[in-house]
Formats: sequence, structure tokens, C-alpha cells
Amino acid sequence: MPYPLTHARPFVGPGLELLLSAQEEAGVPGEYCLVAVAGGQQALMPASEAFCGRVDRDDELAVGRRPADDRKSPVRMRPDERFGLPAAGGIRTETVWEHVEAGEDFREVAAELDLAVDEVRWALAYETSLRARPAV
Repeated sequence: MPYPLTHARPFVGPGLELLLSAQEEAGVPGEYCLVAVAGGQQALMPASEAFCGRVDRDDELAVGRRPADDRKSPVRMRPDERFGLPAAGGIRTETVWEHVEAGEDFREVAAELDLAVDEVRWALAYETSLRARPAV
């Protein structure tokens, strides 16, 4: 089974039981829980809900994920495209960033990489946000 979490569907139906028992068994602190029980009902915690909202599906299977909150973002992470690394229009976001850092303007990068100018902007925004985070 290549994607066990996708096939097990842990965020729906009986899968929530699986997550709940796994986090209880592991002793996961409350602020890191993916699922909680409220009034006898299982519910996704905000982080889980946000993650699920970013998943691209083909029928019932997850096929990719949007790393940005904004639904308009063309940046996706798909296991079958660029080894799951962030890409826009099939081009790694890091590649777009390198071109812009080398002094090319958005239109030049778009033409060279066969992207829309908007895809270049989104890719650059994603990469810039990664580089703005403090190192851990």
C-alpha cells in the first residue's frame, strides 16, 4: 500500500477512532492532538481541519496538498510530481526563486519556465515565506 494514511482515511468515520487511540496510546499532549472528543462526539482539532482543507483529492484518494492557506495558490505538493516538493505549474518553487534571485524579472521567468506570471508570483511568495522563517 503506497499511501497508508490515504487508504486508511484516518480523518473520516472509523479512521477518527484510529487517530484517537493512537494519540492516547502515545500520550500526545492536548495542544498537539489531531482529534478530540467533545460531548461524546469525535471532532477534528483546528490543525487537522486546516490540513484536510488543503488536501487535493481524486475521488476518495489524496493526491496532493496545497501548502498555502489561500485556495487560489497554484503551489502544490504531489508525490507524483517533483518527488513531492512544492511546485507551481510542474516547476519547483525553488527553481523559480533561483531565477528571480539571479535578476530575471517575473515575465522572463514565466516565459523561460512556461508558467503564467501569476504562478511565478505565487511560487516566489511561497519560497520567500520559507526563507523568512527562523532556523530551528
